[in-house]
Amino acid sequence: MSKPAGRCVFCGKVGVTKGHVWPDWLNSILPRTSTHHDQTTGVFTTFTPEVPGPPRTEITRQGHARSRKPRNTCAGCNSGWMSRIEDEAIAVTSALIKDQEIRFDENEQRRLAALLCLITMRLEFLSHMRAIPLEDRLHLKQYGEPPKLWTIWITKYLGEKADDHWSRFCAMQVGSTPPDKVGAVHCNTQVTTMVIGKLCAHLFSSTVSPIIGYEGIRLARIWPLTGLGIDSRFIPGIDDKAVVWLHEALARESKPVPR
Repeated sequence: MSKPAGRCVFCGKVGVTKGHVWPDWLNSILPRTSTHHDQTTGVFTTFTPEVPGPPRTEITRQGHARSRKPRNTCAGCNSGWMSRIEDEAIAVTSALIKDQEIRFDENEQRRLAALLCLITMRLEFLSHMRAIPLEDRLHLKQYGEPPKLWTIWITKYLGEKADDHWSRFCAMQVGSTPPDKVGAVHCNTQVTTMVIGKLCAHLFSSTVSPIIGYEGIRLARIWPLTGLGIDSRFIPGIDDKAVVWLHEALARESKPVPR
C-alpha cells in the first residue's frame, strides 16, 4: 500500500516536497563549518523547571543545520510566496550577518521580520511541540509579514559559538488552561532564538498573552514596526551566555501550567 500524500502545513494542499528551513542563499554567505549538528529538547540550563516538561532528547544529525529540508510544504508555496520572502530579505539580512554598516527603514525591517517569522514557523515542525496556529501561517502567506501579535527583536552576536545557537525553539503553555487541555499539543506560546553569522534574532508569539520586552537586556525591535529606522552601528550586542539567558527568560519567569 502506498504512503498517503501529505498536506502542506501552510496552505493545506495535498502533495508535499522537501524545502529548506533556512534560505539556500545563506550558504553563499556563511561557510559550512560543521559536518553534523545536534538537536536537543527538554533541557534548560539557566534554571530548574518546577514541573516536568518534555523528556530530554539528544539527536546528532549529519550535515550542517542549514541543510535541513523537511518534507512538509508544497512546491507552490516553496517556489512562490516563500521564495519571494527569502529573496526580498537578502540585502538587509546579508549585511547584518556580515556585521556590515547599514541603515534600514521600515520596509526593510518588514522584509527581515517576514523572513525570520518564516524560518521560525518551519523550525517548529522540526520539534514535536506546536504553539503556532494555522491562522498565523496563513497570515504570513497572505500578507507577506508576521501576524500583528508577534514580537521580533534583533541584536548583534558577539560570541564565538554560533553553531551552538543555530536554532533554539521552545513551546510552552502559559496562563489558565482547562485540566483536559494540558500537554505538548496544547502549547499556546513559543519563543525562538537563532544566530546566523553576526545576527541574533529573538521571536515571541502567543495566542493568549502579548509581551512587551525583557528586563536586564537591550534589544532592537523590528516587529511590530516602531516607525523608526535602524542604524546597525547602534544595535546592542549579545554574547554566548546571554543568548541562552535570553532564550530561557520567558520559561524561567512564567508560571507554568500545573500538571
